[in-house]
Amino acid sequence: MKILISDVDGTLIHDGDNISVYNIVKMKELQAQGHLIALCTGRQFFEIKWVLDQYHFPFDYLILNNGAQILDKHYQKIYDCVISRDVGQAILDYTTKFSGLWSYYSDGKLSYGYKNGQCVEHMSQQEKVVSGSFQDCYQSAQQFEIISFHQDDQNMDITKMCYEYIQKHFHQEVEAYYNLHYVDVVAKGCSKGQGLNTLCEMLKIPRHHIYAIGDSYNDLSMLQEVQNSYTFVYAQDEIRKMIPRHVRYVYEVIEEMLGGETNELAR
Repeated sequence: MKILISDVDGTLIHDGDNISVYNIVKMKELQAQGHLIALCTGRQFFEIKWVLDQYHFPFDYLILNNGAQILDKHYQKIYDCVISRDVGQAILDYTTKFSGLWSYYSDGKLSYGYKNGQCVEHMSQQEKVVSGSFQDCYQSAQQFEIISFHQDDQNMDITKMCYEYIQKHFHQEVEAYYNLHYVDVVAKGCSKGQGLNTLCEMLKIPRHHIYAIGDSYNDLSMLQEVQNSYTFVYAQDEIRKMIPRHVRYVYEVIEEMLGGETNELAR
């Protein structure tokens, strides 16, 4: 039995659109032949559920929150690592000071976002402004599965300042990851690579039967964990130099897993 560990954003979808319908066809074929698929993402549960409800990507496991949480195909938690209440509240106290900066959090039961004094619920794709205070919401949370923030204009000056503040003051309690224009904050020691290892150790899958693919810097921790790792011909130069196998689509990796040949794999 083999397992495919696949990133989602930039790998299966781009700007909210499915990159290739044929990816889904080959993912189903992979499962039909007795192999497993784990979708590995920085997204929290509510966000990945939007994607799955729309595109129905086949999966057996979900590695969420940059490795801090693992769910089975029935959405049951089999692993969970959280940020403490005090640390999460202190981080949000800081990020909510800045105009034009969106802040989000999920405690596993609820998810809210905040910008310029407005609080929105973040459990559905159509975010709704809520009457309550964002500060009251996050101060009532007992723990935090993930915190994230980004600038409304997609610049990185304020985002970078908040990232550096977190690194300086909370590096012993949390990990902070850049992902496109976002920064995701999760519990210390969590990464996509750690999530891959935790799941594959639970399933007792040999290292040479693990295949991983991703496109961005927050994928490197998982791509560098296994020999059968792939990135894309359009990935940034530094990532392509570190990960020598390059493809255009996820289905090319699946074809390799199933014994096929793809010219792109030689690039």
